[in-house]
Amino acid sequence: MHNNKGLTLIELIIVLAIISILALVAIPGYIGQQTRAARAEAYTNLESLRLLEEQFFAENACYYRTGGNCTNATITGVANIQAFLPGFQPGTSLNYTYSITTNTNGTIVAGCFTATATGIAGTRVAGDVFTIDCNNNKNF
Repeated sequence: MHNNKGLTLIELIIVLAIISILALVAIPGYIGQQTRAARAEAYTNLESLRLLEEQFFAENACYYRTGGNCTNATITGVANIQAFLPGFQPGTSLNYTYSITTNTNGTIVAGCFTATATGIAGTRVAGDVFTIDCNNNKNF
């Protein structure tokens, strides 16, 4: 006669093996999805910076202006970029730092700009560096 009061050791080991296999398949996909989501922050914010720089150029005939003159500049950090381009609203709990470098190419009218997103150390995207420029050249 068979006793139906509980699981045998073999049945328990089989259940644990199945759960382990499912976890081995699911966890890397989950981590990869989180990394893709964090990178989407950079892509969206860089596209936003490009549009804001093009708007600034349309209004000022250069990508950065101080004292009435177009000039080369490197603007680093969200607060400094927002002081220059108030429309830049990247959100909170950022995974990236942002900077913009402008180049006048030695002329009165600015030649180009490059916006950069750099992954913050200690995040899933540490070491990532993405850029976009005035010609919409990007590495993402």
